[in-house]
Amino acid sequence: MLHLISTLVLLLIIGGVYYRRRPHIHLRFMLAAFAIDFSLVLYIEATRHAVEKVVVHAGLLLWFHVVVSVAVLVAYLAQIQLGRRILGGFVASRSLHIRLGMTFCTLRLLNYITSYMVT
Repeated sequence: MLHLISTLVLLLIIGGVYYRRRPHIHLRFMLAAFAIDFSLVLYIEATRHAVEKVVVHAGLLLWFHVVVSVAVLVAYLAQIQLGRRILGGFVASRSLHIRLGMTFCTLRLLNYITSYMVT
């Protein structure tokens, strides 16, 4: 079930990228992806005690997955902040938003792939 939700998040991100030239639609897709992804992290921590598992089972792949997962959440927050600045008229943030967006998409895809490898 969690992989299905994670797949939905990826589809929302793809939708957000597709509608990148229509800011209000792009914003809805990306905020929905963030909300679901963040909720997924909270759910996994609450039900599986993921942080404790990482501390106890220090396998390299699991650590990599955790680092990528945290980087995804940080990138979400940075993208939201940059997007707000762009919507507020500060278009100089656009190029950074685009570059960070490509990094974010790469990280989220790595997160998705490694999630299958650590479960």
